[in-house]
Amino acid sequence: DGERTQPIAEDRARPGAAGSDSHKTPSVDAPAGSSPVLWVKPGEQVELFPEPGGEEPVKTVDRQTEFGSPTVFSVLDSRGRWAAVTTPYTANGELAWVRLDPRRIGTGFVDHRIEVDLSERRATLLQGDQPLRGFSVTVGAPDSPTPTGSFAITDTFKGDLSPVYGCCALAISANQPLRPSGWIGGSRIAFHGTTGSLGVAASNGCVRASDSDLIAMLNTVELGTPVEIHE
Repeated sequence: DGERTQPIAEDRARPGAAGSDSHKTPSVDAPAGSSPVLWVKPGEQVELFPEPGGEEPVKTVDRQTEFGSPTVFSVLDSRGRWAAVTTPYTANGELAWVRLDPRRIGTGFVDHRIEVDLSERRATLLQGDQPLRGFSVTVGAPDSPTPTGSFAITDTFKGDLSPVYGCCALAISANQPLRPSGWIGGSRIAFHGTTGSLGVAASNGCVRASDSDLIAMLNTVELGTPVEIHE
């Protein structure tokens, strides 16, 4: 459902305690109510592995995503010097593992998260456990359902979008494996605007929202913000 345009490149994630030390293993701890993230440092590359200690990487990622945003991952688990992250480069529901190399990555945390209830067709923006904003959304049609699982915001976009996508968009780490026949867009799932109705199941998998709700999210969330989508 998405379209490429100029992303907002600002990274508002807050550094962790060991994030600036080039010798210590970076910490992936986060304060209560926050979520740990890690990012690729300028000029560096990071390999993603299917398991901790793996030898064959799934993908090597740069400082910037394919859309030009800083590469920031949401951390869902850790084992010693390895962290498990959600990424668009693995199948939905599969994590990738990153070596916690202080020369290549920085770590920190974000304070917000987003929940999407597909059965209620409603999204909620939260800070910790405190709801900040709830709003109606349109979700995937029965033959192109919105994927469920734990994902994260990877890119934000504003300006130069086709009118059918509204004011702006927030791409997440989910992909749509059930693209309609003849679909020429990408596979990435995103929050974006719409010229149609809200509160229905009608999209190709993306989550459609009003421009006012998208702007509220865009002005609040950080790259790496967790997104939980459930029935």
